[in-house]
Amino acid sequence: MKSTGYTRPLLWILLLNAACTFFQSGAAADMATDQAKLSQLLKGSGYQFTQKTDSVWAIDLDGKSLGNYKLIGASEQGMLVMFVIIATKAELNLNQDLAYKMLKLNHEFDRVKVGIDDDGDAFVRVDLSIRTLDEEEFKLNVEQVANSADEAYADIKPYLRQQP
Repeated sequence: MKSTGYTRPLLWILLLNAACTFFQSGAAADMATDQAKLSQLLKGSGYQFTQKTDSVWAIDLDGKSLGNYKLIGASEQGMLVMFVIIATKAELNLNQDLAYKMLKLNHEFDRVKVGIDDDGDAFVRVDLSIRTLDEEEFKLNVEQVANSADEAYADIKPYLRQQP
């Protein structure tokens, strides 16, 4: 039997479809494993947290400078981002002095980033690989982000707009 011109392309389409299905199921399994690991780390950490979605949670904290604030964790594709919004866009008085102060904080702080997000809010954050996280590293990073956020807020407060 002679094959038609469609046999080879059809075979490639079927092979590509099978490969996509295999990798998608692997990615779903990895995501489930990451969520289970993060759930275990959160429960074992001793922090009081609120689960917003499967991949987003928040820890309520109280700082010397920031007062009551939330440390937010969000995970996706094997990464965990923990962050604190230290000032909203409305509070920021963007000028050269504030930019210089935030760049200096980026240099002074270990592990964390200080910056401005896509919404225009100032943040302190850390990006972590979930694969390498254990309970000690998780707690260390929560404390690092929390302490750095409180300190960064105190340092940028003079550059913020006064809220009514």
